[in-house]
Amino acid sequence: MKKHQEHIVCVKSEKVAHRKNGFVDYQLNNEDLMLGQRFSLERDEDFRQLLPISIFTYQGKVWAYERTSKGGESRLHNKIAVAVGGHWDLEDLVVENSIIDLEKSLHKATARELEEEIVLSSNIVKTYELSKKICADDTEVDRVHMAVVYVHELDGEGIESAEEQLKAVGFVHPRELLSSDYNLEAWARIICEILTD
Repeated sequence: MKKHQEHIVCVKSEKVAHRKNGFVDYQLNNEDLMLGQRFSLERDEDFRQLLPISIFTYQGKVWAYERTSKGGESRLHNKIAVAVGGHWDLEDLVVENSIIDLEKSLHKATARELEEEIVLSSNIVKTYELSKKICADDTEVDRVHMAVVYVHELDGEGIESAEEQLKAVGFVHPRELLSSDYNLEAWARIICEILTD
């Protein structure tokens, strides 16, 4: 029996055709939001799947982890990542009077993903959204995704993975991640570049 393929939120790629250096100045809005079947969208470069993702910082360092071969996306195995999160599912949409509430929907999707992927024992002291969206073309995976990035500043190093496919590396300075032998995925490189800018 074929597994039911969920529907997720996306936008037409043409909306972010002005992207440069892996990110884009783009204001998410209701007019651009579309729903598509995830299975179809994974190989369709006419669309960008929207992913609300989170990074965690402490004293200037960012929490990093390795995506092991136990993860579902084989194209990202053994790469170092700094963001957790995932697809913005149909069930994450908060609708009021037949209108999608963008802020509440993104918050719901982010909270769900964090609950699935990490365990926090430190407190979040500040959260902000990066002004630019990640919109890279480096790999097949990048070309069908776009990320809304939330930065969560912690009051300690109390964070661990809740999933066996994420192997914690720990808190590392973004400059160190960029300058050493870490096998960074494209989004990790872009995020570290933004953080050190």
